[in-house]
Amino acid sequence: METASKDELLSLEEAASRLCVSKSTLYRMLDRKEVKGRKVGKQWRFSGTDVKAYLERGPQAVALSDVGPDDVNSLIPSLAAASSQFGVALPQFDSGDESAAKVERFVVHIVHLAGASGASDIHVAPGRDVVGIHLRIDGIMRPICEIAMSAYPVVIGQLKQMAALNMEEKALPQDGRMILQIEGKTYDCRVSLVPTIRGEAVVIRLLDPNAGIVTLDRMGFYDDDLERITRWSTSPAGVVLCTGPTGSGKTTTLYACTQSASGPTRVTLTVEDPVEYELPYTRQSAVNRRAGMTFATTMRALLRQDPDVLLVGEVRDLEASDLVVQAALSGHLVLTTLYADDAPSAAMRFVEMGNERFMVAAALRGVVSQRLVRRICEECKEPITLPQLVELQVRVKAAQGGLPVPEGSTFYHGRGCERCGGSGYRGRRAIYELLEFTPAVADALRANSSAEQLMQAGIGDGMHTLFADGIRKAVAGNTTVDEVVRVSAK
Repeated sequence: METASKDELLSLEEAASRLCVSKSTLYRMLDRKEVKGRKVGKQWRFSGTDVKAYLERGPQAVALSDVGPDDVNSLIPSLAAASSQFGVALPQFDSGDESAAKVERFVVHIVHLAGASGASDIHVAPGRDVVGIHLRIDGIMRPICEIAMSAYPVVIGQLKQMAALNMEEKALPQDGRMILQIEGKTYDCRVSLVPTIRGEAVVIRLLDPNAGIVTLDRMGFYDDDLERITRWSTSPAGVVLCTGPTGSGKTTTLYACTQSASGPTRVTLTVEDPVEYELPYTRQSAVNRRAGMTFATTMRALLRQDPDVLLVGEVRDLEASDLVVQAALSGHLVLTTLYADDAPSAAMRFVEMGNERFMVAAALRGVVSQRLVRRICEECKEPITLPQLVELQVRVKAAQGGLPVPEGSTFYHGRGCERCGGSGYRGRRAIYELLEFTPAVADALRANSSAEQLMQAGIGDGMHTLFADGIRKAVAGNTTVDEVVRVSAK
């Protein structure tokens, strides 16, 4: 291909030829502002340099040409404070670096900061005047920098390029993926873009493919809970149900149960949305709704694959829940999730979807409800005296939840330090509520009992509530009473 000189101006026909498109297509590209051109008299003229840049970088070249060098040069310095806090050195720019290289370095550095801080998600949200970038660290959003709105199009364009998304699409949501190698560590990033009135908002979820799958004995279960969930996940048949809000660690729990259930002598199949980590001794499938591969249709196919264990990413409707119950009653162990406030309510959701109570009672082995609480920072942890009325309320509610607080117990908090960024917390751990379908609990479900009555039947058979488990961990110095109240409040 002929190389255009810097000052060369191309006619419409010449530009269309260089771009290998028809003249009508080039007119549409002009309308959509995918390429730049200018009127000279009544004729369109195109910079040869712009055309060459478009061929190399597509619409990103147009966005870069509209952004001033000062805006591009300010991107990395905007991250200076966050970089210092998390102990990550700012990348250096060479004076001869192109704007595209600087923007790419900015995006990679944000991912590096997220990995160094232990963040689970990166949020990029355009506002009225600036674009805010936040990290979700230990479940809490923390701002790290703001960038000029004028620089945002090139940042979005860079993300789209790296995640193999449609550069021209700005009116519809998009989902993509990028895998980055940063200082010897691999980050699997799931990218979601959604149009807003201010521009496209981005959320990037970070997964560490080298982190490995956590086993049940490393998930923070106390001995009584560990014995229950291990017994459920090694049952020959039945449903083990995990419930909790998005980001509460349900997938981690399901994967740990699958690890316990699977092995070289058992056929273990999954249907997930998406597949987050690869499991040993397991054949994993991902939902593809555009192709008609839903949870229900995939489950039907997998049941013809002679499985012993079936992991179903989520139960969303009667069709899927009926298949789960039927599979369990026909001799398969099914591990799955749905959303509910607590363990008894999760069991009731199966009934509310239209399943018969007696079938649900026969199929369910147990339900795990969980939340993630922030850990107290070990560098600044210290004892705290609760107000008398607060401590009394905590003791009463914990006792009602199946775990009385021992006399003389001490509670703790973090006073805040440099290591935890002044929050008093660093890291997270789970609190759990396990409802086992003992004969008493199964009888209560068959007898048209409410979720509250199921809860009482479960507590009578050794269950404890989320709140009670959280207070047990607060007494152990793992978290605070305030944090337990925050995540377990309904």
